[in-house]
Amino acid sequence: MSEKITVDLGNIQKTLFLPLWGRAHESQKAKPLLVDTAAQVMIAKVDYDFSSLAADLTPLTQMAWIMRSICTDTVLKVFLDKNPQAVIVNIGCGLDTTFERVDNGRLTWYELDLPDVIDLRRK
Repeated sequence: MSEKITVDLGNIQKTLFLPLWGRAHESQKAKPLLVDTAAQVMIAKVDYDFSSLAADLTPLTQMAWIMRSICTDTVLKVFLDKNPQAVIVNIGCGLDTTFERVDNGRLTWYELDLPDVIDLRRK
């Protein structure tokens, strides 16, 4: 197994792990509402203690992240059906994995965030 990626983020930026963990956690269920393989891969690669994060979450919060992702994916897929070569700019992207779920092979996608977040994304 390869070495884990060290996380060096500010306290505000660390909140990006919440929805990422939520999508990865949902993906592992027997009957997931959303499967996010990219989130699972990212969670496995970072050196971060998710147990403390998970301990403070309610099932409602977890479900809200999943429903937000499902709604966003649906809206984007409808838009991309009509505009397959669209340009999408994801501002404050964190460790969002929407692109991996909606990529049609023709769109252009930009992800913008703080420098430390973009550095973590590159890793």
